[in-house]
Amino acid sequence: MNGVGFPNKAMQLVVSLWDGSSWATDGGKTKANWAHAPFLAHFQDFRIDGCVSSPSGPNKDCYSSRYPWNNQRFWQLNSRQLRAYENVKRKYMNYDYCTDRSRYRVPPPECHEW
Repeated sequence: MNGVGFPNKAMQLVVSLWDGSSWATDGGKTKANWAHAPFLAHFQDFRIDGCVSSPSGPNKDCYSSRYPWNNQRFWQLNSRQLRAYENVKRKYMNYDYCTDRSRYRVPPPECHEW
């Protein structure tokens, strides 16, 4: 993204939990107890795929087709995916700095609408 500096403060990782109650927990015998949400997760030996950025400008390798996230099917959510995403945001998102006008009179550059 143009105009967005590299983060220089502590960051956090946000993940999605999938309900594997029907298949992952004793073959579906043990169900997830969602009454205990939100959950706290700890990661060990975490590895993430990404693209190394370049201080001199956009790294053309980041746009390579060898990265699955550059596949056109990931460029935009379909209507079903968008509804699911909005539902999760509405039900579970605690804070969105992109909409915090008391903190940011003008939304940060990364907050533009896609």
